[in-house]
Amino acid sequence: MLYNCHMRKLICIIIIILTTGIYKTSYSQSCSEQPVSIEHHSITSEILHGELLFDVYVPPCLDERILGGYPVIYMLHGQDMDTGIWKEMGMDKIIRDTINENGLPLFLTVVPQEDQYLLSPSLSGYAEALLTELIPWIDEHYPTCTDRLCRGIGGLSRGALWAEKIAFENADLFSSLSLLSMPGTWLDEQSRYYLAEKHKPENLLQIRMDSGSEDRYRQEAAKVSSDLTIIGYSYEFYIHPGAHDADFWQSRLYDLFIWFCERFNLP
Repeated sequence: MLYNCHMRKLICIIIIILTTGIYKTSYSQSCSEQPVSIEHHSITSEILHGELLFDVYVPPCLDERILGGYPVIYMLHGQDMDTGIWKEMGMDKIIRDTINENGLPLFLTVVPQEDQYLLSPSLSGYAEALLTELIPWIDEHYPTCTDRLCRGIGGLSRGALWAEKIAFENADLFSSLSLLSMPGTWLDEQSRYYLAEKHKPENLLQIRMDSGSEDRYRQEAAKVSSDLTIIGYSYEFYIHPGAHDADFWQSRLYDLFIWFCERFNLP
């Protein structure tokens, strides 16, 4: 009986030591060592007549009590893709490295899915769903900064077309626009001229364009940049080695996150 008592005490002590050690290891892990979490969501969209799926990339040590909230970047995928393309490119790791290596403020990244990507923009309710359903949901459920000065939007390929259209038509909601591998434009020349002239006096939109040197659409992107030059609208346009593919997009994400963060103006 005495032997059994001693054994039970010894086992209890061992369990306490082990669990305490695990707890301390987890608790002592610094923010820079923790991964960016990917939270999957869906909301019922009346506009899309179905579910709107999206992922939120949440950096470690996000504090719900933060004064003013965190900036948000919305990133839109290309045609015949879904939100998984960002995970495949390792965007969670890129975000963590970007923050850790550059001392950037924490930010949220939202990647919505476009299911009806074969529909023309005039028939799709995608933009309206993002503007009137997704963004309000994000601002309600996460500690975000809701000022346009800390909200950016970007996209790759077809997603760049959406990002340009959404940002130019709603510059009161976004301050920065990233166009990655842009395959043309959905804005006709007259609309772009009118919107650019409308925004130009206050430099409402800060624009960056990135295309690959071997991208079959690079001349389309160059035409958009030429139009902006003629209008007199300030922007940045870069040609890098690469094609219209995931390898190129992955290679640009690190710099794009830095670019977005440097342009956020937290109130």
